[in-house]
Amino acid sequence: MKSAMMLASLLSVVLPAAAEAAKPAPHAVAQNWLKVSARTRDGAIVVGNPAAKVKIVEYLSLTCPHCALMAGQSMAPLKRDYIAKGIASFEVRHAVRHGYDFVGSLLVRCQPATDYLDAMELLFSTQESWIAKAMAAKDDAAFEAENPDQKMVSVAHSAGFDALFAKRGMTPQRFSACMANKAAKQQLGEMADKAWNADKIPGTPAFRINGTMQGSLASWAELEKAIKAAL
Repeated sequence: MKSAMMLASLLSVVLPAAAEAAKPAPHAVAQNWLKVSARTRDGAIVVGNPAAKVKIVEYLSLTCPHCALMAGQSMAPLKRDYIAKGIASFEVRHAVRHGYDFVGSLLVRCQPATDYLDAMELLFSTQESWIAKAMAAKDDAAFEAENPDQKMVSVAHSAGFDALFAKRGMTPQRFSACMANKAAKQQLGEMADKAWNADKIPGTPAFRINGTMQGSLASWAELEKAIKAAL
């Protein structure tokens, strides 16, 4: 009788422990690499897994209609299927072409890294509208008398960038600081100069994958084909 009682007592301890051990371990939360970013020494912003097998570099211009078309096709699947999963990292080099482009690029680069790609997509999707508004800045009689920095601010206000970025969390103080940041302006200018004159890109958008220049790819299908080839 004592043996039976002892066995029952032991089982009451062992069985719950065994049942607990048999429970499947909870799945580890997958890393969302879209929330990981860094800046290169040249100031380019890189989003994604630093150890990704495929490293994509895009040279783009915010006023380039082909870049807007490519962004509309590629950004959603690129972010979802490649960057977020850690398969590819994505580096953007702003190959600015003129003042309107420069102002937009400066502001989008002042956004938190987690909003960088989304803010850039928004500028591409509304490209025709804000370019037309930005061009209207010169119609103001006082525009020609302004210095270059003042003209940039006038263009930003005319384009509606102050209101657009305010909706994305940029305070008036941060907007002003961004527009006055001489180091950021110099870095952006040097990035553009390197893209056109040192890297000698054929136009925008242009892509480099794992160090190899792909040239101008015209569609997401072409870009994804190049990504898969690099895998």
